[in-house]
Amino acid sequence: MRVVCVDDDPIFLAIVAEFLAALNLQVVAAFDDPVVALRAIEAGQADADLFLLDLEMPGMTGAQLCAALRALPEHQMTPIIMISSVTERARVKEALEAGANDFLHKPLENVELGARLSMVERILHERSQSAALRDEIGSLRAKPGFGFGFEDAVLPNAEEGLVDYLVLENHLEELGWSGLPGTVVICFRLRNALWAFGHLERLDYYDFLAEAAELILDALPAAQYRLAYAGSGDFIAVLDRGSHVDPVELQLAVQAARGSMWEAYRSLDIPAPEIAVGMPVQAPILGAVPMRLMRAARMQVVAGDPTMPSALLPMVPGQARRGVALRH
Repeated sequence: MRVVCVDDDPIFLAIVAEFLAALNLQVVAAFDDPVVALRAIEAGQADADLFLLDLEMPGMTGAQLCAALRALPEHQMTPIIMISSVTERARVKEALEAGANDFLHKPLENVELGARLSMVERILHERSQSAALRDEIGSLRAKPGFGFGFEDAVLPNAEEGLVDYLVLENHLEELGWSGLPGTVVICFRLRNALWAFGHLERLDYYDFLAEAAELILDALPAAQYRLAYAGSGDFIAVLDRGSHVDPVELQLAVQAARGSMWEAYRSLDIPAPEIAVGMPVQAPILGAVPMRLMRAARMQVVAGDPTMPSALLPMVPGQARRGVALRH
């Protein structure tokens, strides 16, 4: 895995190089100037499978550099990990919105860095499998057990605003005991996911999941870069502390967003994604545990009993508002 590091502190760059060497990885390029780094990357002189970027740098912040990298076609999907001593939620959110996949705090620890890099390797492996699947789309047919199972938390096809499940879990871990309380988690269940998994080719199933994610993001824009697929038809969204959203209103917004898909799916003689919205779960002040919080959110949705059954939903006019505004 080729790693490019950008940090205005040369001492920290040396420390990162030592850490990576201990993990049998090598820094292929290190820059102490983000502007110079961007020029080299744009010129193809610093190809990378992973970028490690400092958040606070003179001339160009890490978030700005991250956004510039995402604007390059060849790096729209390259994993980017931000590294900084800054712990403010607003700054972390800024980095994630710029396109960062994950966030690490200084001082670095070997174990934590190793865990994040293992996650990156897994993401790269899954993307490689997906790319191979696309290359063979003309002749490849879905096979039982090919690539992934129904329970696996795969990353649907490059849906903008969707993150890997491990990244979302790491984000909750990073919030810590002081930032996690009050954080809101919502589960969206794709009710016909099992049918799709059993009847569609794997690439088509990827697309089915991606379109479900698009519906959720259309209905809840605040979930951008805070939404992940958890497997078994469940999507998990994490909202900022103190966010309030009406699940019934959100269910209506999902139904409205789905309206434009009806004809396309009907012409293919397959059902459109059918999504049930769970009740929001808020992290308690004491004893909040990320995994327990995500599990609790998934328990708030019963596969056959969404917040508002589709049969009881009123017809939504074409001009209906698609997004749900959060109230703080």
